[in-house]
Amino acid sequence: MLRDPRIYEYDILAIQELWRNPFAATTHHPAKRVFHLCCPAGNEAGPARVYFFINKRLDHKKWQFKEHSRDICSLTVEFGDDQQEEQNVIIHNVYNPARRSESDSTVLVDVRTILHDNQSSEQILLGDFNLHHPL
Repeated sequence: MLRDPRIYEYDILAIQELWRNPFAATTHHPAKRVFHLCCPAGNEAGPARVYFFINKRLDHKKWQFKEHSRDICSLTVEFGDDQQEEQNVIIHNVYNPARRSESDSTVLVDVRTILHDNQSSEQILLGDFNLHHPL
């Protein structure tokens, strides 16, 4: 996907479960010239599972990345110009691990808290929620 030049037309990409190099603690990023890669730092629970690619043509002073966990991160983007009041939108990128049993944890409780804490802002929630309907 990142090797296709048409992808450069996009300002922001939100990806979940990006390919990881099994031999090194790096993420393959063939579009470094065009996109900033923002993702949570890995921790003892494992590597990040949510990523933002932010086009470098966007003014870096107009966006801010925040990690909540390896499965939730947010991007606040300011927009507006001299003629209109500056506003922002917060984009939340979520990976909810598939539950194998009722006792498995879910990140949806954390998502609810994050949405509530930012309720005064416009928000977009996207991701891989793994909420499959049982067949």
